[in-house]
Amino acid sequence: MTNKKFFIFFAVILVVAAAAFVGGRMLNGQIGASLGFLPFLGGQGGMMASSLELLPAAELPTTRPEITGSFAERKDNSIFVQAFSMDGTTSSMSGGSTGAVLAVGSAPTNDGPKVEVVVTNQTKIYRDSTDFGKPQPGKDTTIQQTVEPGSLDDLHAQTMVTVWGRKNGDRILADVISYSVPVMIQK
Repeated sequence: MTNKKFFIFFAVILVVAAAAFVGGRMLNGQIGASLGFLPFLGGQGGMMASSLELLPAAELPTTRPEITGSFAERKDNSIFVQAFSMDGTTSSMSGGSTGAVLAVGSAPTNDGPKVEVVVTNQTKIYRDSTDFGKPQPGKDTTIQQTVEPGSLDDLHAQTMVTVWGRKNGDRILADVISYSVPVMIQK
């Protein structure tokens, strides 16, 4: 169940990032309202409630990850991940089998610690290949997460990284690394 909450948190991060990107572009006049974003928001500016349940990929561990954050840099057989943290006002997130709601004022920020993740030849690396499809306003949706073999060469500043492994001092020895590129960059 904890793993489901993590993946729901991950989905919420993607949605918040996409909303911020689109909102910024709309404020700068780079995207017109005719692109179909307003109907998804409820037509005349009202929001429609929807939930998204992300079923974790079978290839990923069911335990809680050691760290989740954005890729910062790579040096030899180590990557550095800038951990996500919550801004502190209301860092509550509710979820479960029906989806997740991120409380107002609890947007994840990249101001957590930068952690070294040691990658060995035993480390399994996966790229998230989940197809979220077209949003269905007002509908509850369940999506099966999919992953495929990945490479550290694909990591860049906008990549979100999740690491399962074991702590060794102030670094993590990685057993499994999963990464994803935000939806707005993939399209």
